[in-house]
Amino acid sequence: MKKIFFFLLIIVQSVVYSDSPKNIIIMIGDGMGVAQVSTSVLSLKNDSFRRFTTTGFSVTCSADKLVTDSAAGATAIATGYRTNNYMVSIHPETKEPMLTILELAEKLNKSTGVVVTSSVTHATPGGFVAHASNRSMEIEIAEQFTKLDLEVVIGGGRKFFTPKSSGGDRVDGRDLINELERKGYSIYSNYNKLNSEKPSGKFYALLEPNGLMSAEDREYSLADLVKIALNNLADDENGFVLLIEGSQIDWGGHNNDQDYLISEMKDFNDAIHAVLDFAEQDGETLVIVTADHETGGTGIVDGEKDGCDIELDFLTKGHTASMVGIFAKGVNEKEFSGVMDNYMIGRKLFKMLDSSYQFTENF
Repeated sequence: MKKIFFFLLIIVQSVVYSDSPKNIIIMIGDGMGVAQVSTSVLSLKNDSFRRFTTTGFSVTCSADKLVTDSAAGATAIATGYRTNNYMVSIHPETKEPMLTILELAEKLNKSTGVVVTSSVTHATPGGFVAHASNRSMEIEIAEQFTKLDLEVVIGGGRKFFTPKSSGGDRVDGRDLINELERKGYSIYSNYNKLNSEKPSGKFYALLEPNGLMSAEDREYSLADLVKIALNNLADDENGFVLLIEGSQIDWGGHNNDQDYLISEMKDFNDAIHAVLDFAEQDGETLVIVTADHETGGTGIVDGEKDGCDIELDFLTKGHTASMVGIFAKGVNEKEFSGVMDNYMIGRKLFKMLDSSYQFTENF
C-alpha cells in the first residue's frame, strides 16, 4: 500500500501545465459554505457565482481536527500542506515555516497583494504571509508582513503595527508604519485619501485599528478596495498573485446574524464581479473563489420563490466540517472541478507558478 501511495504522490508532483496563468487571484469567503453561496445565488438577480464555468468542492479538515479553524484552513490553501488548528503556515510536527504562495510569487519576481475586511494580520491573511505557532500572535505577524516585499496591503489592523505610545498595541516600542515608509511604502489610514490618490507604487492602507467596519457601516465596498489593488498590480509585466478575503461572512455566521451574513455576502459578491471583469478583459488570469471552512451550520429554511425574504437558520455558533465550494474561471480553471482536499488547491496553484516545485509529504 505504501508503494502505491508513493507512486500516486509522484504523479501529483510531476504534473506540468501546458499553459500557466500570468496572474492568480485567490478569493476566500471566510466561513462561506454552500448555504451561504446558495443564499447569494437565490437572492441576487445579478449574482457573480453564476458567471463561473468550473465548480468543485473542498474538504476542509485540518491536520489534527475534523473541524478546522481559519488559520489551518488558510494554511492548506496558502502552502499546499495541512497544519494543526490555530497554527499559521508552520509544519504541524516540526513547527518549521512552510513556504506560502505569496512567498513563492515574490521569489519568482511577481507582485503580490492582500485585500481583506479583517485586520491584515488575522488568521487568513496571516496564513499567506507569515508563520506563527498561534494565530493570536498578531504583533509578531505584523512584523513578518514588513519582511515580505508585498506591493499592496489593504485592510485593518493598524494597532498591530504601532506602539502603545501612539495608541497601538506594540509593547516593543517599534513603529512598523515608520519602518515601512523608510522602505519606500506609501501609507494610508483612510479610504478617501487612498481612493483619491490611487497609488501606483507600493503601499499599505491600514484603514482601521483592528478589523474594518461591517459592509453596511462602511462608505466603501470590498469591490472598491479590490479595484484599487488590481489597478496597481496590473502594471507588473511579470504578473501578480493577489489574496482577497471577505472576512466578515464568518463573523455573521458566528453571531448567527442573518442580516450581517447576507450583507457581507453581497459585499463579497460585488468584489467577485470586479475580479471577473478584470480577468475576462485581461485573458491571462486565473480566479479561484473558495472558503476556508463553513461557519454556523447555516441552512435556508424559508423564503419566497423569487429569493425574497429568505430565512436562515443555524446549527451552531462555531465552524462545521461541511465541504465548501470551489469556483474557478480563467487559465487552467478545469483543474478545480470535482471533490478535493483543501491542500490540493494550494498544490495546483504552486505548480502553476513553478512546475518544478516538489511536495514531499501528503498531509
